[in-house]
Amino acid sequence: MKLRTISLLVISLATWHAGAQDCALGMGGTDPRQIAELFQLEGWQQERMHHWAETLESENAPLQQKLDSLLESHPQETPEQLTALGQQFEAIKEQMVQNSLRYDRLLLGILRPGQYRKYEAFCREVNRMPLEPTSEVFLQYDEN
Repeated sequence: MKLRTISLLVISLATWHAGAQDCALGMGGTDPRQIAELFQLEGWQQERMHHWAETLESENAPLQQKLDSLLESHPQETPEQLTALGQQFEAIKEQMVQNSLRYDRLLLGILRPGQYRKYEAFCREVNRMPLEPTSEVFLQYDEN
């Protein structure tokens, strides 16, 4: 029962963070130990996940700095200024969410079939659409 509660919490928080109807794992926002425990990841899977979490953090760090700077320096005196601030804020946050989803898909791409079926079952429980797994090869191809 404890594992089920933890897993629903992880998936719920991750999907809330990612928005829309995606069933995100929340790489970068969810403790990797929870993900590892939930899906009973093997050692090599955990190593890859930790590497990707570090890479995601380094990708999102400049975006977080940009957000912090935006909030400190952007004028907030008129409704128009607040609207402009909100739009810029949302654009940066969306980029961070897309980065997270990209690494979620990478992690899903190395799950064993049983682990992926467990992920799909959790997604159904919270009425979210499972993400399509991918591999680093496809991401590299897309960038060129």
